[in-house]
Amino acid sequence: MQPVRLVFATLCAAALAACSSLDQTAPTTNRYASFSIRAKNSTSSRATATATGIIFEAYTAGVPNSALNRTDQCVYAPVDTTTAVVKGVKKAGTTATLGIGSTTVPLPYDDLLFRYSTPENVTFSYNRGDVAQASLPGAADVYPAATISVPLAEPIIPGTITVPTGTTPMVFAWNGPTDSTSAVILSLRYANPATSTYANEQIYCSLYDDGFYQIPTSSLTAFLASPNSKRALTLTRWRTREAFPDSRTILHIATSVDTTMTFPP
Repeated sequence: MQPVRLVFATLCAAALAACSSLDQTAPTTNRYASFSIRAKNSTSSRATATATGIIFEAYTAGVPNSALNRTDQCVYAPVDTTTAVVKGVKKAGTTATLGIGSTTVPLPYDDLLFRYSTPENVTFSYNRGDVAQASLPGAADVYPAATISVPLAEPIIPGTITVPTGTTPMVFAWNGPTDSTSAVILSLRYANPATSTYANEQIYCSLYDDGFYQIPTSSLTAFLASPNSKRALTLTRWRTREAFPDSRTILHIATSVDTTMTFPP
């Protein structure tokens, strides 16, 4: 695989991902519900996660579709150290649920953040190969009762990472998924300039989940100049599903799992 040409830009995951949307010419607003399951590797076959769900209305909204992510793209981007808080708008029942095997995970509605979520400091676990079924109770004139399922993002395990010398490219490898609908985000962070007190820049890549990618040394000048203590690699596997309960309603679910490795001093 030939790595794509890297260019300077600030590009977030939503912009890199292929998107789909409802009818943009609809005379009334469309109804959206979106569930997000975010996890971290626990072992090579198990992950620990939290979940949120939001409801909102809009004339149109782009939603990421992992199954359409079949090309590799990379950019240089600043590292955002702020913590984003996801907030919803509407409420359609007091508690949504996630069903994972024989386990039911309740997602009570948070009246402060207008969203369904696992309570603060509460997590749940799942195994490689598990499927999550998200259910929304629904409320008249807000959003219908609806259910959607997604195979949970499998723990992503990096192979050996070696800092290149000479003109050798930097090679990244990871374990494969259980189906072909997932995608991967690679974030290689470092200090630029090398005197920066933290990793303030990254090479940010949206990749097809085929288990392999490489970056040429010509694109690694700032990374190679950075001290190891300011270098880190995060790999994130993500997968989505969407459904259309009716002509103006979309139900979306996204699952992701990540792992971070640092470089020895």
